[in-house]
Amino acid sequence: MTADISVSIIICTCNRAASLQQTLTALKKVRIPAGLRAELIVVDNGSTDGTRGVVANATFDNKLLVYLFEPKKGKANALNSALAVARGEILVFTDDDVLPSEDWIEQIQLHFVKAKCDALVGKVVLAPALERDWITGIEKYYLAVPDFESGNPIHWVGANAAFHRRCLQRVPAFDPELGSGALGNAEDTLFGCQLVEAGFKLEYAANVIVVHQPDESRLRRSVWLQAARQRGQSKAYLLHHWEHVEIKGALLKRLWFALKLSMRRLLQPPAPLESEGLLPWERSYVHDLAFYKQYCVEQRRLRKYAKRGLEKLDAADCHHPSRPNEHSVIQRPKENRANNVASPTPP
Repeated sequence: MTADISVSIIICTCNRAASLQQTLTALKKVRIPAGLRAELIVVDNGSTDGTRGVVANATFDNKLLVYLFEPKKGKANALNSALAVARGEILVFTDDDVLPSEDWIEQIQLHFVKAKCDALVGKVVLAPALERDWITGIEKYYLAVPDFESGNPIHWVGANAAFHRRCLQRVPAFDPELGSGALGNAEDTLFGCQLVEAGFKLEYAANVIVVHQPDESRLRRSVWLQAARQRGQSKAYLLHHWEHVEIKGALLKRLWFALKLSMRRLLQPPAPLESEGLLPWERSYVHDLAFYKQYCVEQRRLRKYAKRGLEKLDAADCHHPSRPNEHSVIQRPKENRANNVASPTPP
């Protein structure tokens, strides 16, 4: 790596000054391999707490610190602002409630050199204080702690991921209609699927480790309900705009799940909103109801992508699902189609 800046570490944050402080403290201990230069870009997405002061008071011996203020709400907008100024050959992503291991960047560099991949997703471990017996596969997935070591399909996880700058030549930006501040999530999932669609090699790197320690409030039933709704909404957006899936009878299915959810709650009253956890049936019904409700909205909109496209279409290029698709479908080389790469529609 011969660029002026070898590695750009990107964190987007909004009103999480306390957790950001812990993340920055952990990043001070992250070693930078000899011969590399690193920059840390913190994008403040309109915070009204002490975020600016936390960044201003942070000092790093081995990383150039860059602070950006992005007033336009939405994590994807913050990410795109970071991409616009990042100078690194390797762009690394994590969150404001994550603790990277001290050899984090060393392992990322090693994996890019040995595996000759274009992008990677690392291992995310849930903080021990948040472990619960009921937090298993799908719950960990919702907490951005997927288990790829059991053979689950690999997908992009913004809490611990990286890609080579050359990827931006084909996939230039995150979709601002997805992610926090918009439909809630999946901006990273879509970006990762677009990388694979473009022919880039995405790999899982088990030695690239971070610890995710979200606030304990993330375990409340109210937050799980919100997450289920957001995942349903994001899935509807992706199926309509990116995958061009046609679903017949979406309105009837929406009404059916609304009825199922109401009746089930009458027969089996759920726990208080401030309690921990969410029963699987309620998560599933809430997700599906939100999905069909959002799909009814999205199917009336012009599609934003060519089928499995890599860039968002201009308004003049958008097409309606009832009209023939005049845009070419971008295919990725067969040799790079990994069998264990996830679709953009996780549960």
